[in-house]
Amino acid sequence: AGRLVSKTYHCLCSGNDLGCFGSQAVRSAPLSTVKVHGAKHSRAVPVGGREACTSLVVKASYHSMEPHQRLQDCSFTLVEARPITGRTHQIRVHLASLGRPLVSDATYGSETYGEDSQWCPRLFLHCSRVTLM
Repeated sequence: AGRLVSKTYHCLCSGNDLGCFGSQAVRSAPLSTVKVHGAKHSRAVPVGGREACTSLVVKASYHSMEPHQRLQDCSFTLVEARPITGRTHQIRVHLASLGRPLVSDATYGSETYGEDSQWCPRLFLHCSRVTLM
């Protein structure tokens, strides 16, 4: 059966740039879902996971010069993400597996979450378009 809904998300990820404006990529990595303390968590696995594919487009890049400890000399990339498959936390896992976790992601960006949540209290992942097919 084909997918009946297409979704487009905008998210801000931290780490080195993913490319210049307009750069496109498709991240394909199998995902495995596990339960941790009753909540579902996904992770990219080399083999044995379910197929997961996400289309990514760089919309903007930012370099912070803020004196804040975490933000000093940090880079951020605004990304348009379109899940081609619909797996649990797919966009979050794919970007974290590239070393570019989403801003304020307590689950997959835990190394930066504390500092991120001080200036961005919510996960920076927003569905910007839903299309019925």
